[in-house]
Amino acid sequence: MRRYFFRSLAPTRLISVALALGLAVAPLSATAFAAPPKKAAATKLANDKAGITVSSMTKGAKIFIDDKEVGEVPLDKLLEVEPSKRHTVRVQKRGFSPFVETVLPSGGQLIEIEADLVAVSAALRVASLNDALKLQILVDGRVAGFTPFDGDVTPGSHTIEARATGYLAESQLIEAKAGQDLTLEFGLKLVPAPLIKEDKSLLSRWWFWTAVGVVVVGGVAGGVVAAQDTHLSPKAPDHVLPLQ
Repeated sequence: MRRYFFRSLAPTRLISVALALGLAVAPLSATAFAAPPKKAAATKLANDKAGITVSSMTKGAKIFIDDKEVGEVPLDKLLEVEPSKRHTVRVQKRGFSPFVETVLPSGGQLIEIEADLVAVSAALRVASLNDALKLQILVDGRVAGFTPFDGDVTPGSHTIEARATGYLAESQLIEAKAGQDLTLEFGLKLVPAPLIKEDKSLLSRWWFWTAVGVVVVGGVAGGVVAAQDTHLSPKAPDHVLPLQ
């Protein structure tokens, strides 16, 4: 049957069928014989060297090896260290518990470290809108320092208060979360001058004191005249003092 089918076809028709069959089979053959994906080449180290890689979910954490800062998360490079020697790897960030691990790599060895940091506190920064005015900062009623203030607070609700002599105190309520960075600004207002209450009593009237002054002056003048009439009046010419 198959021979009879191909013989009955014209040469041009036979070519068309062959091409159609070839196109249909080509994708299958390409898939079956495609080269496997290339894997990333493994890092090779000489026997006189050792390496350390550090990964962490805490972005911005500082990485230290033997107390020397070598980078921060994310770190996409290999850290070469001396083999056959103990090395201390420390990963830390403010507000998180530090990660510390000691390793002893051999020659040509690559050590991969995953540093899991746990958030324990929030970073609080407080500034004054008036750069020339230093504010006293209180956290939950306790003096914590002065502006510019930079400290840590435990997770939860806190009352942050700012004070300065001659200014009205101001406070803000915050909800701190572990690992969070908080920034506050205070612009205190001057204490207003006290108001002077108007005195509407009789003693506050100007005409009252004017009248009192006139009376006083008049009384003094009358007393002076009376004194002069009593002590300075002339004696009669024929007045004779009796002898004792």
